[in-house]
Amino acid sequence: MSTLNSVSSARSIVSAKSNGHNLSEKSQYISSLPPPVYTATFQHTLTSAKPPNDGLNLTPDELFTRQTVSEVRAVQQRLRADAEAKQEELRLMVGERYRDLLQASSSIISIASSSRRVLKAIEECKDAIVSQDTLRTPPKATAIDGIDVDAHLLTLQELSAHMKLLLDAPEHLWRLIERKQYYQAAWLFLLARVVHRTLYLIVDVYQAEFPLVQRQWDVVSQFRSQIIHKSTLSLRDSSQSNSDTCAILVTLHLLDSRPLNDALSALFLQRSKTLKSLLSWNPDSTSSSSSQANGQISSSKTIPVREVTQAMKNSLNTISQTVCTVRVIFQDQPSRPSLIYRVLESIQEKFTNPDDGNESLPEELRLSTQSLLTHLTSSANFQLLPPNLRTYAPYVDLNSSSITISQKGFSQRLKEWFNDSCTQWRQAAKEWFSGLQSVKDVWTVRNSMKRCISGSGLIETEKGCLDSDLESLCHERITEIWTKALLDSEATCQRRLRENPTPVPVLSQTARSFIGAPFQKYQVSLKRQLVGRSLQLDNVISTLEQCARTIQLDFAHLRGGDQMTGPIVEQLKETYRPKATDLSNRVSAFINETAMQAIGSTAPNLAGLAFLGRVTADLTYSSSFIREIGCDHTSAQDFKKSMTTINEIVVQKWREITIGRILELWRPSIQKRPSQISAGPSTHVFKALLSICESVRQLGVFRDPTQQNFVAQDILRSFIRLWLEEGHRPNGEKNAHDIAFLQKLSNLYGDPWADISELLEKELEHCVRNVDELTRGDILKAASEYLARSQTLLSVIIPPPSTPAFETPFLQVGVPSIGQIQQSAIDLAKPSPRFGLLLVGNVER
Repeated sequence: MSTLNSVSSARSIVSAKSNGHNLSEKSQYISSLPPPVYTATFQHTLTSAKPPNDGLNLTPDELFTRQTVSEVRAVQQRLRADAEAKQEELRLMVGERYRDLLQASSSIISIASSSRRVLKAIEECKDAIVSQDTLRTPPKATAIDGIDVDAHLLTLQELSAHMKLLLDAPEHLWRLIERKQYYQAAWLFLLARVVHRTLYLIVDVYQAEFPLVQRQWDVVSQFRSQIIHKSTLSLRDSSQSNSDTCAILVTLHLLDSRPLNDALSALFLQRSKTLKSLLSWNPDSTSSSSSQANGQISSSKTIPVREVTQAMKNSLNTISQTVCTVRVIFQDQPSRPSLIYRVLESIQEKFTNPDDGNESLPEELRLSTQSLLTHLTSSANFQLLPPNLRTYAPYVDLNSSSITISQKGFSQRLKEWFNDSCTQWRQAAKEWFSGLQSVKDVWTVRNSMKRCISGSGLIETEKGCLDSDLESLCHERITEIWTKALLDSEATCQRRLRENPTPVPVLSQTARSFIGAPFQKYQVSLKRQLVGRSLQLDNVISTLEQCARTIQLDFAHLRGGDQMTGPIVEQLKETYRPKATDLSNRVSAFINETAMQAIGSTAPNLAGLAFLGRVTADLTYSSSFIREIGCDHTSAQDFKKSMTTINEIVVQKWREITIGRILELWRPSIQKRPSQISAGPSTHVFKALLSICESVRQLGVFRDPTQQNFVAQDILRSFIRLWLEEGHRPNGEKNAHDIAFLQKLSNLYGDPWADISELLEKELEHCVRNVDELTRGDILKAASEYLARSQTLLSVIIPPPSTPAFETPFLQVGVPSIGQIQQSAIDLAKPSPRFGLLLVGNVER
């Protein structure tokens, strides 16, 4: 027994120390365990205290009876060792596992206590809320002079709530109107009217004690017209949401008693005014811009691309948003009625809980008296109102024809408004497009508007209508731009064709700060001459070439878009090609007219004829105008043939006048040849040949050697024939040198000039008939020598080599015999001391 008591006391002591509880508390806890559990624990302890090898199951009395003292002591030692082991095991269990168990149980108990307190608080809140639903009456009613004091107090509280709402209504209405919450303002106004009628029923109070009611209602009643007017004007804002627009239309229906058909008409009318305002946009701030091209200044009213794009987008967004909004609000869906009908239907529904609403409606359209007054007045004042006011809703007759719209008529009205708006938009856009001066700008606006139409939310037929209008506008404006460019280039070309050559610039005394600018321009003109184009020729032809090049760049820009631009580009090309053909025909016509006028003039201008010859030759052979202008192949070939014909006629006339003037200028001098005979041709004949060379150079065909050689041969042949046909020229050795020189010159052309060479040979024989052969040989030798010396000066009328190659000598007629050995010019001139660093004299040769 002592052993058992020690085990039990040890368990209690260890448990008390390990958990921080006193012994009595632990004893109470242990005693609270069920008896079976405690008994089983004790029996397990005794069983474990038995000797492991004796196999006895004896009680303490039997142990002392049957065993000797030494055996009892052995059993005692075993039991003590076993108790100490169990004690250690129990200490470990209490220190680790049992402590955690107790701590968890304490937490669970604390959580349960907290939960009970929360539930109790919730119940108290619920009771408080329910208690506010109806005003509490005192448990004991009192009466003074036969009047129920509590009932009278309740009546005064309700009366004060009515008056409070009526007095605060103007301020709340102003605030709602400023926030553009017209639906809430209309609801509050109707509620205030009901409050006024309720107060009116209290005759004695209304007439005797509260004259403020009528005056206050006079103030509130004025808000009806303001709400209707401002809400109607707010329909012009196309950027507001569908819910806001629907709320405004419901406001008009409730306050102004407008049927939905009239509300739809009001919406169309206000949006039409907005569209008209947007379409009347005129860029007054945009001034006329001047541009200078090829020396010619042109002015035209230009509108920035960004402004045109923004104006078109604003107007198009108004149209598309109006159409989409009207469909959302008035069009019935397959599974449910229109939005505005559902809003009116939700107003008439009676809810047991005012916070409930139609979940299919947007938040902005779910309105009730409770939600309205909760945001405007205090909850205590709202609770003082009678139940019929707290659940008030404006009356809507769902069976009335005023809230029904025929869907067929609705679709027809929407289509008519859309078509009329598109017509107005197209007319205004046409004016705006007229301010775009380049095809690139038109195409930029077109691409922006295509994206805008694609994301407008309209149906496919409406998008197709807008796309068609846009493509028509772009096609028309691009055609106008190209037509204007063609006409301007034609007019500029005609004007410049009749201008005189550009003179050398003369500096003024006031232009010293820009002294280099005029000569830089003149330098550019000289460079043009080096490549075969003078400034005047370049001004005439470059105008046409620039026009053709710009149009081809426009076509390249149009083709650079998406694949959907192919049809419109082809359509533009088909529209443009006849205009390009007309331009080529008109250019050919006015060049031909100018040429005929120059040829038929009584005093033809050689410079003008030469210039016309160069223009026609350049347009025929080297100009890119006819290749890039875009006309058909047949028209291009006809243009080149026309230019070739005009060129031949002009050059032929120029050649006749040139030969006639040369002969007229030098004929008297030729006939009056001096008596002193010099070796070589006479000065007057040589100057006549130089005049021919200069005339050919002025004709300006040196870019085409074949054409130049042909013209030079033709004019030289004509000159020789006319010179030989002169009947009054002296014979003999005086003219022999001239004929011999001309014969040597004609022999250079070979067989094609055999007839001219024979004529000159006969004339030479006639002139030297009485002269011995030695003298005739000297004349021919002198002619050859003089031709070799003057071949550089007469290079224009000397035929080029038949097979030009790098081995061809520079002096193709031959090197003159006199002056073949010449000293270098650098040896003859002393170097200047200023350039001593060049060391010219020390250069080894």
